[in-house]
Amino acid sequence: MNKILPFILILIGKVPYKLLYILSEVMLFIVYRIFRYRTGTVQKNLKNSFPKHSLIDLKKIEKKFYRNFCDVLLENLLLYTISEKELKKRMKLLNPEIFDALYNKDKGAILIGAHYNNWEWMALSLGVYAKQDVFSVYKPLNNKTINALMLKARERFGANIVPMASFAKTVLENKNRATINLMLTDQSPHKSKVDFYCTFLNQDTPVYLGPEKLVNAANLELLFVEVHRVKRGFYEMKIVTLKDKSKEEKESKTLLHVNHLEKIINDQPENWLWSHKRWKNSRKK
Repeated sequence: MNKILPFILILIGKVPYKLLYILSEVMLFIVYRIFRYRTGTVQKNLKNSFPKHSLIDLKKIEKKFYRNFCDVLLENLLLYTISEKELKKRMKLLNPEIFDALYNKDKGAILIGAHYNNWEWMALSLGVYAKQDVFSVYKPLNNKTINALMLKARERFGANIVPMASFAKTVLENKNRATINLMLTDQSPHKSKVDFYCTFLNQDTPVYLGPEKLVNAANLELLFVEVHRVKRGFYEMKIVTLKDKSKEEKESKTLLHVNHLEKIINDQPENWLWSHKRWKNSRKK
């Protein structure tokens, strides 16, 4: 298995992109029409997030979501083989000067991301675009073979992949260095980790306070990475500095990135990961 999986991924890496997206259409039919993968969760999440939308509009978002979902799943099979040149062509950073300015000031940053469009290509490309060291938090997988394969793929262009349990320690140890520390913060925190709730997409939502705590403890910049689909298989990233001097109270930085993500989702809802049970740990009414 250790040798077969890499070989299969190498073969997949040779598949032309046109054929890849034909396979995505086949996968869409199987996942959405036959197995109806998590359709109940997707429909519930959409209905609760957009209570004013008609059933027709919700269905349109649902169909677009599953098409994008299948595209991203197949695109991510290329993590192991995609070249730096191809990655830069397909995941373009619009404003690298944000990273450059922090590097020149020897200033670190927490970079907030989300499961929106192709988050794996985004994370992989940071090692290409940033002059400073990149640290990305991840949750180790139970399957050791697949976990090792994913680590190898994600580290191909220099990023440091750090387990959740030691990520905060790593960030604090590097607080006096120019580093980019990526955190995807849009999944549901474990029940034992929930210490803050806010309204997100019209719902009572538990949110990680970890990024804000690290920003304050290490005096880091707070950034958000937007990932927008230009066309099928092509994306653009934009780095946004999140700062609001009028709000210095507790949780203000958390609300900055939560509200920013909400705006992006409202603009193009089909690109977010609706199959995730985001509200499973919300407070009971």
